[in-house]
This record gives sequence, C-alpha cells and structure tokens, in this order.
Amino acid sequence: MTRFAEMLGEWMSPLFLVAVIISVYEVALRYGFDAPTSWVHELTVLLSACCFVVSGLYALARNEHIQVTVLRDRLPPSARRAVDLLSLLLGLVFLLAIVWGGWSHAWEALSNWHSTRTAFNSPTPAILKPLIVVIAALMAVLLLVQQRNKPR
Repeated sequence: MTRFAEMLGEWMSPLFLVAVIISVYEVALRYGFDAPTSWVHELTVLLSACCFVVSGLYALARNEHIQVTVLRDRLPPSARRAVDLLSLLLGLVFLLAIVWGGWSHAWEALSNWHSTRTAFNSPTPAILKPLIVVIAALMAVLLLVQQRNKPR
C-alpha cells in the first residue's frame, strides 16, 4: 500500500509542471498576442487539484505530514501509544466521514459526467469528486496498515 501511494504521488507530481507550463503559455498568448484561451485556467485547476488530493496520500505514505510532537514526545511510552491510538481513531473518523458524505455526490458526478458548464466545459467535478472519495478511502486503509506495522 505504501509503495502504491508513493508511486502514485511521484507519477502525479509532474502534473504541477504541466500546470505551470500551460499557465505560462496562457500568459504569453493573452499578453503577447491578445489571444487568451478558454481552457488553460480550468485545466490548471483540475491538474493542481488532482495533485493536491493525491499529495495527502503521498505525505501519509512517506510519514512527511505535519506533526506537532512537542508534547507527545515527552510522554511515557504507554501514554504515547494512547495518543497514537486517539490520533488513528480521529483520522479514521475524519476520512471515513469524507467517504461516507462524498460517496453519493461522487457517484452522481461520475455517472452523469458533470462538467463545469463554462466555455471550456471541463469534466472537473466528474473527476475530482470521485478522486477525493477514493483517496480518502485509501488514506484510511493506509492509516490502518501503518498502525499494524508500527513497532510495539
């Protein structure tokens, strides 16, 4: 699971560069040739949003998420385990709430292929809503896998 999350994050990260490149392209067209595009902004938002969603899974897999451990590190081992368990439970509740609350919206957006209804009419909602639900579910599974593999 960890390897999959890391691979997915590393595969997605170049999409940030693609977003930057097409944004530069848009600026050049808009201000250099007075010929703005109708697609760059929406595609940049879609690519960046997908990367941001996947980055949560990637950071969790690499244990590089923000942690404030100043108090936890001063606790005895038994209290540390209790804090870790509480953290796990709160994380699972949060992620499973996203899955539970977002599932019907994600399915509707995907099955009806919702779009932005703009000039470009990108399928951003049909892609992002299911992606958020899937990544939240994967993060919940990864939390459980990491907890299981923690040294006791």
